[in-house]
Amino acid sequence: MVHKKSYNYKIDPEHVDFQKNISPITLADMILNAAGNDANEHGFGLMDLHKVNRSWVVSRFAMELDIVPSVGDNLSIETWVKDVGNVFTTRNFRILNDAQKVVGYSALSWAIIDLDTRRAIPINSFPVLNNFIVNEDIPIVSPSKVPDIEGDIANKFQVRYSDIDLNVHTNVLKYLQGICDCFSLDFYKKHVLKRVEINFLKELEYGDKGAIYYEKVADNEYLFKMVTKDGVVVSRSRMVFEEK
Repeated sequence: MVHKKSYNYKIDPEHVDFQKNISPITLADMILNAAGNDANEHGFGLMDLHKVNRSWVVSRFAMELDIVPSVGDNLSIETWVKDVGNVFTTRNFRILNDAQKVVGYSALSWAIIDLDTRRAIPINSFPVLNNFIVNEDIPIVSPSKVPDIEGDIANKFQVRYSDIDLNVHTNVLKYLQGICDCFSLDFYKKHVLKRVEINFLKELEYGDKGAIYYEKVADNEYLFKMVTKDGVVVSRSRMVFEEK
């Protein structure tokens, strides 16, 4: 049996940026929502894991866009479990518009942690996942290791109440927002985001503060690292743009 599900989303005014295009943060949130809905329906959602003092965390995230959806568009996000390893499982996503044309893809690598130790546990402790594997690839490069940089400070961050989720840490969106905010409105008027990927290295907790460093490594390609005031690198990221 094929275990792929699709979830529908409407892009309303609160979902778009100053150019009436969906923001990367909102689209990532919809992707996470689709993953959560699918996991819930199959019995291995976040709240199912919390009942046994476990939880899902994202290890790596990648998203590519061929078309940037805008206000009023309807999206369908199709998702499936691609593979299950010893520690990580990969979930793929295909994003389509009203005309059922693909506008982009995403892939996320997940781990399960013990909520007391905050350490990853073997995925095979949840063998039910193996029942939902769909061995179907998507035409983007899988989330990979993002290299380190020296870089210059482009943004600062502080983790506050509104950043904390039910795992008592920040989720994907805080990291993504931090790097998106490294650029000016004028930059976004001239560039379109084509790919973003993030390596999540450490949890960000309430009260953490620090800086985001960035470095241009090629035409329209930038690398980032998020570093706490104590010098802990919590994420490394890459953004690739296309000039309009």
